[in-house]
Amino acid sequence: MAKTGAATLLAAALSLCAAGAHALGSDHGYDDFKTSDAVSWVQLCGTWGKDHQGTYRVIHASQDAQSFLYVQWMARDANGRLNAAHTAAISELDNDHAGIALADLGCRATPRGIVVTARAASGHDDKLRRVTIEAGPAPGQYRYRAQRTR
Repeated sequence: MAKTGAATLLAAALSLCAAGAHALGSDHGYDDFKTSDAVSWVQLCGTWGKDHQGTYRVIHASQDAQSFLYVQWMARDANGRLNAAHTAAISELDNDHAGIALADLGCRATPRGIVVTARAASGHDDKLRRVTIEAGPAPGQYRYRAQRTR
């Protein structure tokens, strides 16, 4: 009887853990949006790397009225074609339960990388107003800042 009670308790705990993981949502990687119908904005902006030979590319995609944002550190290959040396998913946005929609996206170069700005609307509350992402100079390095109203 004690074994059955322990097994039931363990099954219930595992069920709660699984439910919690589902409630947190899943992250969507860049590969989920390689088709052009999902991508609504692409911008080359700024330079990075030794002698500033690379460039940044920012990709905005949307699904179910939610934004997904990716920053790529692009480098030229031997034939002069741009290829992604690194792609960073902005994890604060790219979770299917983040519920943030971006509009009026902009990108500007800075001495240390780029700054991406956007007007934001949250599906969870009406307090989020603007989002700023600072990326660079090292591939994968970014900082996310959200401005909220009081």
